[in-house]
Amino acid sequence: MAGLTRARQQAILNTEFPTTSGTDHIAYSTDGLSETTILTRTAIGATGWASATSADPSIKTTVNALTSAAATGSGTITHFAIFSASTAGTQKTDWQALTASRAIVAGDTIAWNAGAITISLD
Repeated sequence: MAGLTRARQQAILNTEFPTTSGTDHIAYSTDGLSETTILTRTAIGATGWASATSADPSIKTTVNALTSAAATGSGTITHFAIFSASTAGTQKTDWQALTASRAIVAGDTIAWNAGAITISLD
């Protein structure tokens, strides 16, 4: 099976996850199938994505540390996905398992280090 060139991978990732004027948000799940209502989506920010790398495969990463809003209920966050908007919008990535599930209660937040979210076309 033929793969995309590095330049094409970069172009696609930079179009889908722009480095300026971005509206992407992190959504949270307690089951890896659907979005939870206990934690609102976290804005990645208009300039929150780094340019795609020239590696093979090309990779996009977040450039800023991010913190979610306070949880409104209790549950265990197990997965996240990237959506195109703060509500509704298009789901851009599959649900990805967190490195470690996170039990939260009302008032808790989830922090993301810069570079913690990576996306490739693989």
